[in-house]
Amino acid sequence: MRRVFIGIRIQGDARDALLELQEGLPPIPMRRIPKRDLHLTLTPPWMERDVAGASKRIRDALERPFSFPLKFKYLEYGPHPDDPRLIWVTCQASKRLIELKERMLKAFGRKPKEHVPFIPHVTIARLIGSYGNDWKDHHVGKNVPIEMEVEAIELLQSPHKGGVGYKTLKRVRLHREEETPR
Repeated sequence: MRRVFIGIRIQGDARDALLELQEGLPPIPMRRIPKRDLHLTLTPPWMERDVAGASKRIRDALERPFSFPLKFKYLEYGPHPDDPRLIWVTCQASKRLIELKERMLKAFGRKPKEHVPFIPHVTIARLIGSYGNDWKDHHVGKNVPIEMEVEAIELLQSPHKGGVGYKTLKRVRLHREEETPR
């Protein structure tokens, strides 16, 4: 059994821009997310035995899988601004992103179990320790005009509790509009 989820790895210039944002974060206790682990989560994690079967379900659920732009919006504390655990960059909840998420949830029978509203985001740091209200002295909010073309989704394996490093089990490439998917 592996703990898996479906996500979008952040690549290229968008990843470099998020790393620059990390460098400018305030001096409060936090763990920065490593470059290779920056991602947007599409589905909540679940325990999976059949990775090959899960990969096939992803491919089948995509039907005509076209690439699309992912637009980043705002750097902020999350998920609750009054009691944050993360520093994240929210993304625009475009029609294509929501449709992709809904297809993946349906393919894995996850939709009825999801009770948390979808706030597309990329976590760039996790707040740690007993920092009290230190974070309140440090405003991080700002517009983030970053854009990335989503060209693939991935079945990712979560690290063991307390560990780092997401492992790609399957990468499914999305096609450009002008291509004909097979």
